[in-house]
Amino acid sequence: MSDIDAGAARGKAEYVMRIGMLLESGDLSKTKAAQKLGLSQQELDEMLQGRMGDLTVTKILEYLDLLKGKT
Repeated sequence: MSDIDAGAARGKAEYVMRIGMLLESGDLSKTKAAQKLGLSQQELDEMLQGRMGDLTVTKILEYLDLLKGKT
């Protein structure tokens, strides 16, 4: 894994962790969050468990912004 790939993986993990923290705060259920992001609950669960597949850092940031109500 190159330094760039490792940096992207760390960035993805950090932003996914922030999404998880938002959900744990209790303001939004996983079901409603998945709907807001256009994902199935299974896809959201997989992302939160670190199985991000081909998701980019940019896409994960978009998800974070959506959940924070910034878009």
